[in-house]
Amino acid sequence: MKRTIRWGLWAIVAVAILWTGVWFGARWWLGDTLHKSIADLSARNGIIVDCAGEKIGGWPFELTVNCGDGLTVALPDGGKFTTAGAHGKGSAFNPRQLDFRFEAPTSYTAPDGRRLALSANELAASVGLANGLANRLALTTRDLTATGPLAGATEGKLTIGRGELLLARAAERPKDADIAATLDGFGVAVGDTALMPLPIRLTLAATLAEADMATAGPAALAGWQAAGGKLTLHRLAAELGGATLTLTGEGTVSETGLVEAEGQVTGRDLNALAVAAAAGGRSLTPEIAGLVMAFVFMGSAADDGGRSIGLKVTDGVVSANGREIARLAPLF
Repeated sequence: MKRTIRWGLWAIVAVAILWTGVWFGARWWLGDTLHKSIADLSARNGIIVDCAGEKIGGWPFELTVNCGDGLTVALPDGGKFTTAGAHGKGSAFNPRQLDFRFEAPTSYTAPDGRRLALSANELAASVGLANGLANRLALTTRDLTATGPLAGATEGKLTIGRGELLLARAAERPKDADIAATLDGFGVAVGDTALMPLPIRLTLAATLAEADMATAGPAALAGWQAAGGKLTLHRLAAELGGATLTLTGEGTVSETGLVEAEGQVTGRDLNALAVAAAAGGRSLTPEIAGLVMAFVFMGSAADDGGRSIGLKVTDGVVSANGREIARLAPLF
């Protein structure tokens, strides 16, 4: 009996030692992969990530990454995202995924120095790891408000009821990135004036070819174009008061830095806008009313009963159904 107990205790000790070795191996792999991903992000995209006070722990069954003294993400255009702390958690049984939550206060500083204060009931991220690098990023937010100064002393305000953004690389297309996003309850206000009479729902599905070069800042766009870089917009839709605007197309930049693109924008159930606004005791803003009139006078009938306008950008010249409506400055 005593021998059986003794053997049982030794077995428990052996399993504990073995599992501790496995856990430390997973911890080392996670730390090495995160550091390689951060270095790769800096080298390829010019994005600098600083996890101050980094600690990796979670023994015995979890893997945790804490930036206890704050997280800073500096973008190549000079913009900067900062948060008071970031805490990631994953399972030692599946170290290829980490779920992060961010601590307030959180802010974004624009390249010109203006600061946007961010507040949300939920602001989280999930990072997927494979082949020694990060290959997937999912961001989620709930009840997000961003406020900051515009021209003069006017304050701007952006609100999102619920937002999701997914960036992912497919194994068969490692240089490309698939992008998907949904924003519910999206609104923008300048001072006390709302620019939309009703909250908007935005959905996006796109593929960015040569994604690393495209996101490395304006200085890299020339190389992106030479490498065959292209943005394919599978769908960008805005739903407002029962009406829907959908944009599809492809775009790139020319050798001289001018945007080259072609697509189509389709409006459906546009008459529902005025009805929905009136039901809410509001009126259409001049911008929204002008957009509706553009579809009435310039749009052609679509198969589903909507109105479509063909858009084309050639050497930076934007035209709608062959009529020039704007000119875009070179990107580089």
